[in-house]
Amino acid sequence: MTLAPPELAQAGDLVDRRVAEVLEAERLRWNELDPRLGDAISELKRMSAGGKRLRAAFCYWSWAGSHLAAGGDIDDPDEPERLEAIDAGAAFELLQTFALIHDDVMDDADTRRGEPTIHTVAAAQLRKDDLIGEPRRFGEGVAILVGDLSHVYADRLVSTRSPQARALWDELRIELNLGQYLDMRAAAERNPDRKTAQRVATFKTALYTIVRPMQLGAALGKDGATTAAIDAIDTFGRPVGQAFQLRDDLLGVIGDQYRVGKPVGADLREGKATELVAIATENASAGQQGVLDLIGQRDLLDDEIVRIVEVLGETGAIGAVETRIDKLVETAAEAAGALPFDRGIRQTLVSLANFVAARTH
Repeated sequence: MTLAPPELAQAGDLVDRRVAEVLEAERLRWNELDPRLGDAISELKRMSAGGKRLRAAFCYWSWAGSHLAAGGDIDDPDEPERLEAIDAGAAFELLQTFALIHDDVMDDADTRRGEPTIHTVAAAQLRKDDLIGEPRRFGEGVAILVGDLSHVYADRLVSTRSPQARALWDELRIELNLGQYLDMRAAAERNPDRKTAQRVATFKTALYTIVRPMQLGAALGKDGATTAAIDAIDTFGRPVGQAFQLRDDLLGVIGDQYRVGKPVGADLREGKATELVAIATENASAGQQGVLDLIGQRDLLDDEIVRIVEVLGETGAIGAVETRIDKLVETAAEAAGALPFDRGIRQTLVSLANFVAARTH
């Protein structure tokens, strides 16, 4: 098992404090006007807790590398660029919270990170208080609004002085939403082809989780980011993001529910377009394909999920994905040498890459 590098917690702690500060100030502000408004912020705080803070870490350490290269100080707590980098990391985490809350509605998920989802809690509260309305629609409406609120707070935190950083932020938000749209379309079409799965992974993970956070962080450095730096980050970050998504796909079917934080097998019930399933489909016999055709059925039984996972193994898909993850990490490690950062920062980024590719939750 690959242990999380200490730099992950170092960046994560800075960002956690900033997120908590922003949301608590907002909760107090709106609670004064109407306690029900404070409840919405409290739910947002609950759902923003936890998580690995990967986007924040890649953003922060890329900023550190860019800032150091320009002769800046990354340890001065009052350095304006450092505060901007922390705000950007907090923005990424709030944007991720927005995405997860909406994702839970779209997937009809009951839990997230071991906690009940917002729409589930709100629906239960409607029933408990004997209020008017249809519980499911009420719960989903509440969750959508709280998710939107998280998006607004994220956007406000990227009111940066850098037009380059702002342009990257705007682009990544478009990519994230289009990636989710393509994911839903592919699942509905039961289209497990590898090209679609890779495109979804590029938008939803490689760019959103690794490449854009790093590019935005570099743009916040003292002298911004050159075109060469932006390109070098892309070359390093894409294989890392692809490895992250492939690991996520594996954890979604063979992980431990209590470690992953959401029901294992949910991806199979939703029919998500993953490279794992695409490879299995390419290699399956007629009998195995009959089992794979069960993917996408919401009422899949546990023993049917077990059989699907067995077929994923029998077709060589699980082994092929593990091999591909290893190769992607090797590619990223080689590309790290071209990053315009000092050796220590490059090593930190490689350590983060190794962690995301080998994580167990």
